[in-house]
Amino acid sequence: MPARLLASHPDVTLAAAQRIAALAPYMTPSVTINLGLGGYHLMMGLLLGVVKYQQIHASKTYTAHPYISTAHRASLMYGFASAQLAGIALLSSYSERTNVWATIATQSFFVQAVLTYAAHGLLRDTTNQLKPPHRVGEKHAIPPWMVKGFMWSLIAAEVGGCGVLIAGMIKTFLDVLPRA
Repeated sequence: MPARLLASHPDVTLAAAQRIAALAPYMTPSVTINLGLGGYHLMMGLLLGVVKYQQIHASKTYTAHPYISTAHRASLMYGFASAQLAGIALLSSYSERTNVWATIATQSFFVQAVLTYAAHGLLRDTTNQLKPPHRVGEKHAIPPWMVKGFMWSLIAAEVGGCGVLIAGMIKTFLDVLPRA
């Protein structure tokens, strides 16, 4: 879509429209998902930083709950990891369907991890979510097999999804770079 046509929309400046037009060929679904969720993770990290500050300010020991601190740091790191994954997905030789599924696998567990950390930090129900009994709030317990299953699923999805994207990028390099 030409930049002037994009700029005819009331909320799009010509400069923004030119950037969109220039980037459009590279904004595949996997790149877009990773960048979009990178923004989500970054904003969640910043908002969790506010919660962390409030907890520190309200605490007699001047500390936030360990899982609020963990959620804060993890979300900020996932924001930057998402930007990295967008670049890796952009360079992947694999089909866009494969890249999207690898992205969804990785990002879904990034989101779930932060939400789990934040929930434990807000509920103040544990300082070690992997130590039995596995509590959510005061009244609810999760069976150990579910926690273990979630953790193995997280490992498989994050490492597997990221690994697929990296393998696709490496394949691109091997296909494109001259051989000695």
